[in-house]
Amino acid sequence: MPRSHTVGLSIGTTTVDVVVAKFGSEVTKKLKTGKGSQEDHLRGPFERMLTGIAESLGLTITTIGEMRLPDLSIRPDYAVDIAGARVGYVELKKPGYGVPDNWRSPSQHDRIQWEKLQLLPNVLYSDGEQFARYSFGKLQGKIALLAPGLDRAGKRLHAVSSDFARVLTDFLLWEPERPRSLDELVRLVANLCRLLRDDVAAELIREQTGLSGSRTFSGLATDWRQALFPNLTDAEFADQYSQTITFALLLARVDGVSFRGRSIVEIARLLGKKHSLMGRALAVLTDQPEEEHSVALATMVRVLSVVDWADFPDDSYSMLYENFLAAYDPSLRRKSGVYYTPAPLVSFMTRFVDDVLRSRLGRTLGFAERDVIVVDPAMGTGSFLSEVVNTVAATVAAEEGAGAVAPHLRELSNRLIGFENQAAPYAVAELRIHSLLKKRHLAEVPAQERRFLADTLDDPDVQLLPMGRMYEAIERSRRGANHVKREQPVMVVLGNPPYVDKVKGTSKWIETPSSTTDSPSLSAFRKSGNGRLEYVLSNKYVYFWRWATWKAFDAHPAHPAGVVAMVCSAGFTTGPGFAGMREYLRRTADEGWVIDLTPEGHQPPMETRFFRGNQQPICVAVFIRRGASNPSVPARIHRTSVIGSVEEKSESLAELRIDDNNWKDCASGWSEPFHAVRSGSWSSMPAMTDLMPWAAPGVKPNRTWVYAPEKETLRERWNRLVRAPLHGKSELLKETSSTRVDSKITSIPGMAAHSGTISAEISGCPELRRVAHRSFDRKWTIPDARLHHRPSPSLWLTASNEQIFVVEQHAHPIVSGPALVFTSLIPDMHYHSGRGGRVLPLYRDDRATEQNVTPGLVRLLSERLKRSVDALDLVAYVAAVTAHNGFTRQFSTELKSPGIRIPLTVDSEAWLEAVSIGKEVIWLHTYGERCVDPSAGRPQAPPRMLTERPTVSVGISDSESGMPESIAHDDHTGTLHVGEGRIGPVSREVWSYEVSGMQVVKHWFGYRKKNPSGKRLSPLDHIAAQSWTSVMTTELLDLLNVVGRCVALEPRQEKLLGRIIRGPLITVDDLTAAGVLPVSGMARRIPKLNHQDDLFSSD
Repeated sequence: MPRSHTVGLSIGTTTVDVVVAKFGSEVTKKLKTGKGSQEDHLRGPFERMLTGIAESLGLTITTIGEMRLPDLSIRPDYAVDIAGARVGYVELKKPGYGVPDNWRSPSQHDRIQWEKLQLLPNVLYSDGEQFARYSFGKLQGKIALLAPGLDRAGKRLHAVSSDFARVLTDFLLWEPERPRSLDELVRLVANLCRLLRDDVAAELIREQTGLSGSRTFSGLATDWRQALFPNLTDAEFADQYSQTITFALLLARVDGVSFRGRSIVEIARLLGKKHSLMGRALAVLTDQPEEEHSVALATMVRVLSVVDWADFPDDSYSMLYENFLAAYDPSLRRKSGVYYTPAPLVSFMTRFVDDVLRSRLGRTLGFAERDVIVVDPAMGTGSFLSEVVNTVAATVAAEEGAGAVAPHLRELSNRLIGFENQAAPYAVAELRIHSLLKKRHLAEVPAQERRFLADTLDDPDVQLLPMGRMYEAIERSRRGANHVKREQPVMVVLGNPPYVDKVKGTSKWIETPSSTTDSPSLSAFRKSGNGRLEYVLSNKYVYFWRWATWKAFDAHPAHPAGVVAMVCSAGFTTGPGFAGMREYLRRTADEGWVIDLTPEGHQPPMETRFFRGNQQPICVAVFIRRGASNPSVPARIHRTSVIGSVEEKSESLAELRIDDNNWKDCASGWSEPFHAVRSGSWSSMPAMTDLMPWAAPGVKPNRTWVYAPEKETLRERWNRLVRAPLHGKSELLKETSSTRVDSKITSIPGMAAHSGTISAEISGCPELRRVAHRSFDRKWTIPDARLHHRPSPSLWLTASNEQIFVVEQHAHPIVSGPALVFTSLIPDMHYHSGRGGRVLPLYRDDRATEQNVTPGLVRLLSERLKRSVDALDLVAYVAAVTAHNGFTRQFSTELKSPGIRIPLTVDSEAWLEAVSIGKEVIWLHTYGERCVDPSAGRPQAPPRMLTERPTVSVGISDSESGMPESIAHDDHTGTLHVGEGRIGPVSREVWSYEVSGMQVVKHWFGYRKKNPSGKRLSPLDHIAAQSWTSVMTTELLDLLNVVGRCVALEPRQEKLLGRIIRGPLITVDDLTAAGVLPVSGMARRIPKLNHQDDLFSSD
């Protein structure tokens, strides 16, 4: 309950009657003049009424009119102070307007204003006849009424009930309520922290644009960069500022620091006695006069002043920051790549490493051995360090007795190191570990601990100027972190690094090439000849892996034994761009264990995810070195997986031991994927590039607006671009490193001819070209090389009416549907399933005279099969064998390692059947444009189902208001609901048809619905079709027919595959013995233009 209900103060009935009557008399008199603002007529009488009520309660009141709140960009009518302390805000509206709970027709301005007022804890909202008190947007108690109406009441105005006295009393005597649960505390704090962040961000802009004479926050941001984080942007500083203050104040309350009557300076001083770094950070960031502190900061101090941590469970720390982020800014976690590790995973990893130390490195007490130094390079809220404390405590208690635990834990503090680059989770780690030591293990908190507010990836040898005494605690933390990086041998690196891709340029220490072990250079993870695939190394988790392996294995030759254990993306275990990283691990470590936590693949079901917001496959990986390395002997690497729900996976992890029979050995080739070795059948099959040696990436525009399902949209976008003023074109274009408005780009054969730069372009839209955007989804594009970041010129050069493009997902595991897809149109880079891939064209030229088939292969196949074989037969065979879900199921384990291998039969009849089926597959995938043979039922026209052909039973609206927003399938009736339209019959199998997790029909519709799916990075992306068209309906029917026939064909394909793999196959060894393999470099070369005529013709 609010404190005002218990202080024993109340307004006498006489007082209420008198002040209300006087208020009514004054307001009615003004209103009857019919002049001026009705709202303004309330102001003076309201002030006098509120003052009278406050004085009757014995309160000293100050009302401050039109109080600007820069945090919110609003001006409430009044700020109200009682005895010099802010209690709340008042917003007045004209009589009869109402309050937010019963508004009739509020203006847009008032709606926006109310959204912002909802962030405040005590607001009195009134139209002079109704009075309502709100806390964080929620009505407190009842709405109080005065009657009759102010237009006629005069001195007859009176309170209808005692609710009026209660509302005014509660407002004037407001004090924060003590949060009753951790969730309630988190919501309060998150709202205020967000408000504080936005205030600082706005003030930074004001300072930088000269609208503010102060440089307070600009100076603080500069200092913060110099002291801690050199690469911090202004937006990141505003976020760090608000979170640091919030959690420093929380930390102070946990330590029992009373806020009553104390300034923030005094609170910071008291906090610094136990937490010097956070105390100093709070002092530095709030080093302004009290009167300059924002309303958000002042309110936060008051709200937190009543928090009593004893009200919450002891384990509240573990999820405090995770819950805070979810309420404060869910997108921030996604952007930062930070996911806080669930307790079962932390417990498993810590226990597993403890077992490794005992059984492999001769440390019989595991973490409790006095030479085992542990570092968590991305400490977060201290989950792993806390579990190490618990593990050591259990070991010591078992070995020496409970009374020996506390001294051991005090000694452990010097061996337990953590780095964290955000102050809020750092503060939570302090809370958590101190509570663990004191409450659970009855140990005093050591005077010196080795947790640092610092960036693990910052170069420790960069010299920064001293910043003075005020920053001494912060600089001391940085110096301690740098000492650990340079000088401290470490035996165990344990943690959960952030997953953030495309971070090139953020850590020179890691990125600078080096052939020595003086620094954790990423060069150690690179492999000669693999450079074009190694862009995937520019990910934070890879940077942390390099730092960890350098620290444990490379940096201290006198201490060669070490363990690195991380939970992270599983991409490095199989991806081709990580070949050098895998080779490094095999050459540097002695043994490794990989636990696949996501055998379901990309975008696994929610109930199977340890990190619910993360769609990527993840794993736990542990690598050890016992002593000096032997780089000529590959590390022995074991692999296993856990399946089921998170609860089932957690149970499996709890039972998993180092020497279990569940482990399977991985291949030992230096850069081979970390997958368990199965029978030799898969590895003996030739890869796609063994058969079709030239491969190219698909087209990569790096902007979405150059694609559209309909031509009209692209023409409108082009016209908007070329007609824009020069200063607006760069934003519309969405510039990339290679395509800017002033880039001089040569025309590419096969694409539209152009001259000059986009900045000077005024011509009409080039002739549009149809392309393959996603599997089974054909769109239009503007074929202008100036608009495509990486247009893959060789594909445009070789496109023709005969060309067939085979598309392979070679960078990610394949989890469902056809393993390969085929198209007659130039494919986008992400054509296969929205996640990269490569293209293998059938022909190397646009005249279809030069085949992209490994030299000697067609001849060998003809000899072994005793029948004539050509290049089209080979591609058709490949389509029959791979383009169905049966292939993906049959080789589900093997396909976790990217790359397709082909079982080449020597059974002539099986080959013949496969070629026949495969030509139908290609005809379907290309919408009847390739492998045309009317006599075989394959006319040159969009395919149609032979039976149960889908038709439109209820038309799809073509009005703007009826533009479909959703698509759904009714399994019971076999009806596809497209907005208000109906199509059927559509089977469940057609509706759910996938290509490696991408649901084809639903994905196709997503690009054509109202408010289409996809990223909107340019204003041009917002130009889209406003209504459904008959062409869209026709194309949807085409899609349903194609997918329906693919589904119908799959049982024949699966049966044939079984027959093929049970029979004799042509292996890699056979191809090598025949001289077909290895493929020559000439066969893999990129085709070059060999004729000059008709360069820019469209097909």
